[in-house]
Amino acid sequence: MRNQTAGKRQAMIELLVIAGLYTLRLLLKMQWMTTVIFGLYMLVRVRIYRKRFRQIKEQKLRFEEACEYMDTFLYAFVKEGKVERALTDAHQVLGNGPMREAVEEGLDHLYMVYDDSQTDIMRNALGIIDREYPCERIRTMHDFAVHVESYGGAIDTSVDLLLRDKSRWEKRIHITMKERQKMFMDVVLSIVASLLICAMILYLPVGSVDIGGNMASQVLTFVVLLLDDWIFAQAQKYLMVDWLQLDGVRQENNRQKVERYYLYDAKKERKLSVVMAGICGILTAWALYAGQQVWAAAGMFLTLFMVNQHRIGRRLATKKLIKNIKSAFPVWLMDIVLLLQSENVQMALVKSQEHAPLVLERDLEILNDRLQIAPESPEPYHAFMQEFQIPEVHSAMSMLYALSMGNSDRADQQVGELITRNLSMQDAVETERLHNRNSGLYLLFLAPVVTASLKLLVDMALFMLTFLQSSGIG
Repeated sequence: MRNQTAGKRQAMIELLVIAGLYTLRLLLKMQWMTTVIFGLYMLVRVRIYRKRFRQIKEQKLRFEEACEYMDTFLYAFVKEGKVERALTDAHQVLGNGPMREAVEEGLDHLYMVYDDSQTDIMRNALGIIDREYPCERIRTMHDFAVHVESYGGAIDTSVDLLLRDKSRWEKRIHITMKERQKMFMDVVLSIVASLLICAMILYLPVGSVDIGGNMASQVLTFVVLLLDDWIFAQAQKYLMVDWLQLDGVRQENNRQKVERYYLYDAKKERKLSVVMAGICGILTAWALYAGQQVWAAAGMFLTLFMVNQHRIGRRLATKKLIKNIKSAFPVWLMDIVLLLQSENVQMALVKSQEHAPLVLERDLEILNDRLQIAPESPEPYHAFMQEFQIPEVHSAMSMLYALSMGNSDRADQQVGELITRNLSMQDAVETERLHNRNSGLYLLFLAPVVTASLKLLVDMALFMLTFLQSSGIG
């Protein structure tokens, strides 16, 4: 039955392709040879697009399954504080699918393995789900659950934090999904509109002038259709993302770039700037001597740029690193808040190094080393990321210092403020980052205008030449 349905669907799609090709042939006055070649090409491409649309649907389903799993796991875990109970409830609630299979495999590991310690068994069982659904928030939730069951600690506040963070994350991803779907449809409409504009010149009512059969026009029509197909494919890729990993920062951090930033040698870079500026200056002087005023003016600007290239490069690198820090800091702070439910501030800072983002590793290690020497001093907290002057970071570190001093009367309130501030900061940073990542779709929306303009210019030239020749002027 399924094979029959799939066969009917395939036949319907092929009929739609043929109908679309015939419409394009009429609109763009394509010759039969051009139509057949492009038709064969599109029959292959349609199969690829169908496969991609299935992948898009699967990625959305994976995201929804992960969200449902996180809700079920956390609500079950807060009742008894047991990983086994949380996994059992999740297995019962989830529908048939890859997530339920992964949870079932994790439960089997819990029940069948006895050689390792209980903590290792839990970690390995949850690790099965982490590998199938590589999501930073699922990993954080699992680490928290294992830590609490193994060492104890408060649950309610941490679970509330995880649920609030998950809710904001889910909302951001859903908004991004809708934005990308809308922008994808805008790209499709832009392609259709550009082709309609291309067709207009072919039907200008000017005597018997007809450039549709011109070989140059046919070739250009074929090229424009291929370019539009490429634009459609690139736009489709924006829907083929792994939504579980889209909202995260660790995969964006480049260790080499971070290390290169801190290994920056100002004297060496300054000398390089002087040498490069000297070379440009000599070339500028030669251009002046030769009377090449345009090249001389360009050389002056280039010399000025080379003198300051080390400052410009450093400033751009700092700006990029600050952006990464603002994106990574809320993720790290989330780990800190969870660890504070069972650890003091200093121990939480030490344990947070295990999953710290790359851009924070160096300063976090320095912070912990300084706290080993002066555990009650505020200076290590205030010096954390001080060179970047990020207000949100300094504010959060001041609050962590206050918590470390053991002000028990306001401890719960301070943790609550830290949680609220962290969630708001993370929401703002990730919303902006996701919005920026959608900008490529806007460029694709404009791309069909470029291809249509190219064809219009050529067709107009052909039209004028044909008209002049038919009028006996050419």
